[in-house]
Formats: sequence, C-alpha cells, structure tokens
Amino acid sequence: MRLVLWVTGVCCWGQSLTVEPANRVLRGAGASQQYLAIATLPDGTVRDVTGEAAWSVSGPQASILASGELKAASDGAVTVSARWKGAAAKATARIANSARTRDFQFGLDIGTILTRNGCNGANCHGGVKGRGGLKLSAGALHPKEDYEWIVKGGAYQVLSAEVKGERVPRINLAKPEDSLILRKAAGVVAHGGGRRFAVGSPEYQRILGWIRQGAPYGPEGAPEERVERLEVHPPVVTLVSGESHRLLVTAHLAGGGTRDFTSLALFVSNDPDVAAVSPAGVISGGKLGETAVLVRAAGLASSATAGVIGPPVADYPNTPRANFIDGHIFDKLRKFRIPPSELSSDAEFVRRVCLDLTGMLPPPARVREFVAGSDPDKRRKLIDALIGSPEFVDYWTYRFDDLFRVAIFSNGIQPKWSQMYGDWVRSSIARNKPYDQMARERLTAQGYDGPSRHFLPYDVIAPPAEQMAEEVRVFFGRRLDCAQCHNHPYEAWTQDQFWGMAAFFGRMFKMGDTGREYVIFDHPLKEAMGNGDVDGSIKLYHPRTKAELKPVLLDGRAVDDSARKSARNELAEWVVRHPYFSEAAVNRMWGHFFGRGLVDPVDDFRSTNPPTHPALLDQLARDFRENGHDLRRSIRLIVESRAYQLSGRGLPANRADRTNYSHALPRPLDAEVLLDAICDVAGVPEIFTTGVTDTERATGEAPPGTRAIQLREPDLYFSRFLDVYGRPNRLAIPERNPNPSLGQALNVLAGGVYNEKLAAPGSRLRRLIEAGKGNAEIVEEFYLAAFGRTPSPPELSGIEELIARRGDRIEALKDFVWALLGSREFAENH
Repeated sequence: MRLVLWVTGVCCWGQSLTVEPANRVLRGAGASQQYLAIATLPDGTVRDVTGEAAWSVSGPQASILASGELKAASDGAVTVSARWKGAAAKATARIANSARTRDFQFGLDIGTILTRNGCNGANCHGGVKGRGGLKLSAGALHPKEDYEWIVKGGAYQVLSAEVKGERVPRINLAKPEDSLILRKAAGVVAHGGGRRFAVGSPEYQRILGWIRQGAPYGPEGAPEERVERLEVHPPVVTLVSGESHRLLVTAHLAGGGTRDFTSLALFVSNDPDVAAVSPAGVISGGKLGETAVLVRAAGLASSATAGVIGPPVADYPNTPRANFIDGHIFDKLRKFRIPPSELSSDAEFVRRVCLDLTGMLPPPARVREFVAGSDPDKRRKLIDALIGSPEFVDYWTYRFDDLFRVAIFSNGIQPKWSQMYGDWVRSSIARNKPYDQMARERLTAQGYDGPSRHFLPYDVIAPPAEQMAEEVRVFFGRRLDCAQCHNHPYEAWTQDQFWGMAAFFGRMFKMGDTGREYVIFDHPLKEAMGNGDVDGSIKLYHPRTKAELKPVLLDGRAVDDSARKSARNELAEWVVRHPYFSEAAVNRMWGHFFGRGLVDPVDDFRSTNPPTHPALLDQLARDFRENGHDLRRSIRLIVESRAYQLSGRGLPANRADRTNYSHALPRPLDAEVLLDAICDVAGVPEIFTTGVTDTERATGEAPPGTRAIQLREPDLYFSRFLDVYGRPNRLAIPERNPNPSLGQALNVLAGGVYNEKLAAPGSRLRRLIEAGKGNAEIVEEFYLAAFGRTPSPPELSGIEELIARRGDRIEALKDFVWALLGSREFAENH
C-alpha cells in the first residue's frame, strides 16, 4: 500500500490548509498537474477551496494558474504554495525531460477526445452497432479498431467480421475541414448527438491538425508508458448542498510513473440530482444522498463516492469497534454525519443470528436463557455454538445448493445424480472445505464424481458459452453474457475474451448408455469417444470471425490445450488466485447478512456499480485469501462485528440510510426458511410429497420431519406455498424476488400452511391449551417463538382484551396465532 503524506499549514484560528498531491514528477514537454487546496475548519468540516486560494510557485521552471494547475517549463524542482484566509500550505514538484516531445498516439491523443466528449459512450457510437454508420469502441478501449472505422468507414456487423456496403471515411485528407468527424461533432451539419465541441476549440484543432498530418496512427508507445489503472482522489467526497469539490485523476503507468489525467477524463454522475459533475471534474452538491461519480479515460474506468450530507450531529456517539469491519463502517458514517443505532437487544440479536446462521428461529427456552444470561461473552459463545451445529451444516448446504444449482429436472434423469452432487456440497460444508478447493473441484470435475453432475443438468452438456458465463458469475461475480455476441457496450469485456474463456469448456463430452450412467470427460485428442454422442473432432469457432478458438484467460494468456490434459485445470488455478474470486465470495457472504452486498447485486461487479465501501471489500477479500479461503472464518468475522449487531431501530438521523449500515434493515425470509418457521411456531411439520415412486422413494413423500431447507431436489417435491413465495427452480442461477405479491396475500388469507396448522392435533396451541396455560402465558410463548421477544404491556393487554371479547377462546387464540404468522415482523429477519 502506498503512503502519501500531505503538506499542511495551520493558521492561528485553528483551521488548516492542505495542498494535494504533496509531491509529483512531471515528465515531458507540456506536462501539467492539477493541485487541490483543501481546508479543514475548526469543527472538522473539510472544504475544497482550490478556486479561492492564492497560488504561487517558487521558480521559473513552472507556472501555475489561478485554478491550481501547474504547467511545466524547464527541468528542476519547485515548491507549490497556496494561501487561504491566513492558512498556508506547500507541495513539491519535480520537472524532468521537459524538452522531450511525446510521440503522437492515436489512442491517447484522439481516443481521449472521443471519450471525454461522450462520442464513444454506449448510447452513442460506442453502442453495440454504433450509430449513424460509425462504430467506436467503448471508452477507446480498442484504438486500432477505432482508427479503421474513422479512417476507412464501414458498417459494423454483429455476426460477421466482413464489412458490407460502401465504406464512408470520417476524415477527408484532401479537405481536412470537410471531414465528417469534425463537421458533425462541431454541429456544422446535422448530428444526432448534438454539438460536442465548437469550431476552433482545442479539441477541434487537435483533430484537424491530425488530419492535416495525414491522419497517422502513430507508434504504440513504450510499454512503460501504458496506463495500467486510474486513481481518483479523493475517493470519497462529502459536501453540503450548494458546495463544490474537485476531483483529481491520476494515471498509473506500467513503468511506475504517474500522469495527471484530470483534463483528459470523462466524468459522469450516477445521480446528478444528488451530485452533478462538470466536464472538469468539479462535483456540485444537490439533494441529500450518496452516489457514484464514474471516471473514464484510456479505455479504463474508476470512480469516487460523493455524499451530500446534512448538518453536524450533536454529541455524535463514539461507537465501540469489534474488528476491522467496524472501522470502515463507522468511519464512513461519521464522515457522512450519519449516527449508528445502538447495539441490538439480546432478544433482537438471538433471533437474527439464529436465522442467519441456521435458518431456524430460536426456541422460546433458548431465548429466555440467552436474555437472562449475564456472561459478557455470551454473544461470541452463541456464535461459536451455532457455527458448530448440525443445523449450520443443513442451512449452508441449502444456500450452496441454491448457488451451485443442485436440482433434478422433470426430464427422466436419475434422482441419484442430484443426490451425488448434493452430497458433495454437504460434505464440503460439513468439513469446512476451503472455498478455493470447492471451486477447483467443480471447475475441473470429470468422470462420475459428485461435482461432475453439475455439467449435466438437462441430460446434455450445456453449450460452452453458457457454462463459462455461469462459472464467471458464480466465482467472479461478473456478468460476461453481453460479450457473447459483441464487445460489451458498457464494460471492458470483449467478444474475443468471452469466447477465449468459453473454449475452456469446448472439449467436454459425455459417455455412457441411454441417459443412465453418463461420465464427463475432456477428450485430450479432441475426438469423440463412448456412445457416439459426438462424431469426429470437437472444435469451437468464434461466431463472428469464424476462427477456431483456443482457451485464453481474461488477462490474454493463452493456455496450451494440445497436451493430454484438461485445460480446465489451469483455468481453475487461475480463477482461485485472481482477486475477483475472493472479492466475489466475501461480497456474497456480506449480502446474506446485511440484505445487500457491498456491491449490489452481489454478482454484478462493474464499473458503473462500484462498492459502497471499497477499502472494506478489499480488506475482507484479503483476509479471506490469507486465511485459506475459510468460509466459516469470514462468517464469524461478519456476525461478530458491531455493524452486524446494531439494532434495527432507526434514529431520526439514520432512518433514510439504506447503503451505509447505520442500522439493521429488515430482510424477507426465503420461502423455505419462512415455511420452516411457520411449522416451528405452529408446532406442526410440513409433509412434502412427490409424484415420483421408485425403490428409493416408495412412499412418494420426503422422510417425516424433513424441513424445507433440507429438500435436496426442491423441484421434485410439490409445494404451492414454496412456489408462491419464490422458491427458484434452479434452471439458472437463482434470483429471488423479495417483493410481496397478491398470491402471497391470498395464501395468508386462505392457504393451508397459514390456516390448517394453527390448532391441528399436536400443535403448539393445542399443547398449551391442554396443559392449562392461561391466555397471557400462551401469548408470551408464541411471541417468543415467533418474534424472539416478549410482548410489551400494551400488546399483551390489547390481545387479552380481544380474546375476551371474542367469546370462543380457541377460535380467538387461533386468530391471534394467524395474525402473528401473517405479520411483517414474523416474515422478516431484522
């Protein structure tokens, strides 16, 4: 991690001034660097005063504008100074190679203009087929292709590399001023994108000069000058409505150097109503809220978080911190002037953590015991007990069954296939198998072992493109699907990358007899064997270029598939060592416990969807890697944090917060967990039936006492309740819909689960009545069973009054239990 020290000056009134960055090296003729003057006021408020400060530079080697932009003149070192309201601060800069003129590079010099002016955005010429007959790569990611489309013209074909029809160049070497690229962008002729820059503007003159010089592509540039990443400073900006703050964009080069890209970048706000951003990168605060500001340049993307905050919070709490998670969460909350809620009550915590770790409500006796306990370490001990319980294994097997799509579909496949796959998942969870090992085993599965059944969900091996896209989404949290037919219009993924990855699955085939005992293989000779499912050579072709595909990783490294081994082995090793792997894993875990991921949706990492807490995500991922990809360790780390254990009771100053974890948010229970919870409270188990009868399931029913989360083949067992409440069929990676529906409301009103269990023989209500319990005792028992708490005095007296007014005690108590089970408090974890 790089440490940057800012040079700060403090004035007599207690306010301080900082010049950022503290030191820079400016290389080459015409080099420049934007500086910021940041004031810290006596109350701790931070303001950007760059435009108000008086700037000066110590020597003739450079000059500085009133805007804080330093321009190099000759080699040497200078001191940059800023003064503001009695405070002063300095920074240093060194200028090198000021007489060396950089070679022209099309991608950097012309591509940057196209990016900064939005010409190659997804809603313009950077779209799938471009616009108006001109196709450009998104963000100038592929400058050679852009050069050809501009210089030669031609229409882009999605499924063919062949250029059809007349090619109309966008430049005119004979009459440069008549070039379409200038006339349209300057608004001289009609242009669907409107005027992007004016005639005579620096952008116009730069493109005109390029055309006059013969429109060269130029050299590729030295490898050490290649831009590897963009850094945006500050990464988090807070300001009040009406204030502004500048962003700095620094390009980090392959050779270790840096270059100021602030004037070369495109800035886009995800929510201009919260924070608008100017072409120069100046953020202006609008309504209260938080949004991301996206930054694009040189085919790369980065982002900053902008928050418009309210007034200071009096007596802001100094909240205790349990681990590094709390440091990240509470530091941001303080910066955004959002106070965290108090610690959850013991009753609130025990219900929440039992549901999150085991998918089960705590029994009333456990709630009473935990709430009454005086051990200061009782929360940690409860967490340890739950993680070490059989119920934890059941629940997390269910969760990974969902993610890994353990299912049997109604097409004649043997149920034991899903049983084999499910047993592999369960064994992995029970043994706390490292997650990287689970990924390796699934990605490289061959033969007849458990994870190999993943590749035969429909009695056939899925197309390589589908298999690859699923593995990348599960293990990397990225969605490459859009790059299957063309380069991704919004992200940096290309069609070539998509099919290079798909080729890792291009040699898979099955052998066996009549759909009964199939074995999965990667044939080393790329020829079919076995029962003749494939005849001849197994090859995969690029759908657009028609070239034969070879396995290529996303980083461009080709994998030799000629040896007698599976290329998937090398793919698996690369996957589990890539930073994306641990990021996706911990983000998925975080999403389960907080109701939203640090990146949300949890499997949709992209430049336009940055994490709410980037540094926290990075540290969680690093901890996961450094500790053997231990899922239980990461789970324990999350649930032991104070952030997880905060109360769900919001404060006036944090009730609107939905992204910064200032208080626990209610999360709807999954269909299976909800059904099990109803059965537990009612005291009547559900009976799951199936139409399949064979030697293994002669009764057509699941074993007595089977819980919904224990169903290994969920689509084999019919349950109207589970279907209505969103149980996925696992035909694809499950995406559960948490929104209520009319069907659910009708199910509460008239469904068997909510109505027939209430006072059935052996039910909790019947047992309590037969034991002679009074109304108050029954109400308390059900409150503990359903809500994990006792009723408040007003609740208890109101319920007792309603029971007394009803006349028929049993019917009144049934209505009480029905209302309890139908409440939001019961159907959510909070």
